[in-house]
Amino acid sequence: MVAEGWTELAENALQAFGAWNGASRLVRRRLLEAWLEDLAQVREPLALAMTRETGKPITLARGEVGRAEATLRASIDAVASFGEESVPYDLMAGADDCRATFRRFPLGPVLAITPFNFPVNLAMHKLAPALGVGCSVIWKPCPQAPTTSRLLWESFEAARVRVSAPGNLLQLAGSDPVRAEALARDPRIAAVSFTGSERVGRHLEQVLAGKRLLLELGGNGAVVVDEGVAAEAVAGQLAPAAVAGAGQSCSKAQRIYVHQRLWEAFVPAFVSAVKALPLGDPMDPATVVGPMIDEVSASRMDASLDRAVSAGATLLLRGVRQGALLPPAILTGVPEEDPLQGEEVFAPVTVLTPVATFEEGLGKAAATRFGLRASAYSRDQRHLRLAESRLRAGGVLLNLPPTFRLDASPFGGVQASGNGFEGPRWAMEGFTEGRLIVEGPAL
Repeated sequence: MVAEGWTELAENALQAFGAWNGASRLVRRRLLEAWLEDLAQVREPLALAMTRETGKPITLARGEVGRAEATLRASIDAVASFGEESVPYDLMAGADDCRATFRRFPLGPVLAITPFNFPVNLAMHKLAPALGVGCSVIWKPCPQAPTTSRLLWESFEAARVRVSAPGNLLQLAGSDPVRAEALARDPRIAAVSFTGSERVGRHLEQVLAGKRLLLELGGNGAVVVDEGVAAEAVAGQLAPAAVAGAGQSCSKAQRIYVHQRLWEAFVPAFVSAVKALPLGDPMDPATVVGPMIDEVSASRMDASLDRAVSAGATLLLRGVRQGALLPPAILTGVPEEDPLQGEEVFAPVTVLTPVATFEEGLGKAAATRFGLRASAYSRDQRHLRLAESRLRAGGVLLNLPPTFRLDASPFGGVQASGNGFEGPRWAMEGFTEGRLIVEGPAL
């Protein structure tokens, strides 16, 4: 159902939950399998709508739809194995005739709030696991991609009708943030899963105290590059991780700390690799760097570059902004207190900084309140093990860019980057509560 009445949405969700939470794993899995079949029928329309509405290059949009299918497959697989674990009470003296299991039960109706940068796959990371464990869902998608969101919802509805699942199981809500907050506060909503800005996430923490709140709030991804690695190869990996899709990714490579002995080889290689990425029309299959979500965002970032230069930074690469299309920018000498270092930069902007040692790079990389993704490149196994322990992030990538992700794996952050993990198996934990069930002999 598509509805604007928020009280009606909550009541519908509660009723749908009552009809769905007792469904067997077989029934829940069949619904997701049917959705996968229907999703395949709208691959290209989804990708085209995404590109038209968000400016994501069409090749990346098609890739995102493919990833959403992979996320749905992983959710189908997780349904089969998630939810019940045997507990060996019969190993305890006096309980050897007991049977015990640790089971997880769905919390209730879920409010899922998703952003514009991955309007299909990030939605699937919430919707499929929640439905798969027996929750009903109200989905508030981003306002920037209404056609994309509706197409995805319609593919679910077609599947739901085909397998005779309950109505209102997945409701599509409007984009009014005031009414969305009222819905989040509604006692009939058991959990809120939000991906978006730190500012909104922290506000939700304050107003939803005591309610299950799952947050993914972005980051300012750091990469530490050690001496001895192949400069051109590492630069070639990091260039798209920094600027593809206009750099509008919470796990993008934003701050790159390079060992001073590699600096002279790495910097020109990185600049060259970024310049080589096709820029422009998002409908061109060759394009890697398209426009930002809107001209206001691009203009704001353009002004941030001017401010950083005024504060002493040096530009290694910059182009002329054309509306929402902001060419990639690379800077060095950016003060540590500058927002380009300390905040999330949701744009094709990268800061390079030389460091005297790998350990110094790790220290600078970790000096942030964020903690979503971080990377380290080294040929020294001792350095890689050091990176594992010192890079405080939900995901630490070794000899890989911070954007490297398998959708079936856990993905989440610590500190200001949020709490909990997505990835179907781990998202299911967030939408359920555990219960130890112990059964003794009949008396």
